[in-house]
Amino acid sequence: MKLIDRLSAGIAGSRLAARTSRVSPRRILAAVCIALACALLAWLLTPDQRDTPIVVAADDLAPGAEITRGDLTVVDYPRQFVPEKTFSAVDEALGRRTSAGISKGTPVTRAAVLDEQALPEGSTDLIMPVRLADDASAGLLAPGQRIRLFSSLPEGGSEVVVEEVTIARIIEKGDSITNESGQLVSVMLSSDDAGRIAEFAGLPISFAILPQ
Repeated sequence: MKLIDRLSAGIAGSRLAARTSRVSPRRILAAVCIALACALLAWLLTPDQRDTPIVVAADDLAPGAEITRGDLTVVDYPRQFVPEKTFSAVDEALGRRTSAGISKGTPVTRAAVLDEQALPEGSTDLIMPVRLADDASAGLLAPGQRIRLFSSLPEGGSEVVVEEVTIARIIEKGDSITNESGQLVSVMLSSDDAGRIAEFAGLPISFAILPQ
């Protein structure tokens, strides 16, 4: 009986080992597939940490300033924080003028430069951004138009800010650097008129279209 028992136990053990050897590869394959799926999911959910070269201001740039090579530099910037329409090469922005002030280290975007109308060769005028209070009326404006600027005074009444400026660019809402209300435009004007407009900073600016 003992011999028979041993033979039976040996046969049963052989069957169990064979069954185990058949199941184990499947389990291993399943575990590998699960591990690969987890790794793929983690890779898809991880933000791209690579940097990308973009153009930034090498120094503070004033509104209406003509951009030179020394004004710009290229730096590696985190890809997930790169603004839309950012220049990737300095040559792309050379010779253009800023539509608003740009702080040192700030990415230079196409919204921050003027490309629709340049100042005439040899002109001493400036290009300056102005925010007009009336969105609806600003829809009547177009580059090249001449307008007169007014401002409402805190104590009541209004005053002429500048007798005449020329529209250089109508800045689209999506291109505006801030989310302030009103229509942002860039105008061509003299340095004296630019100083005059600066005196009315923070006050609403309205306009009248001058005859051509």
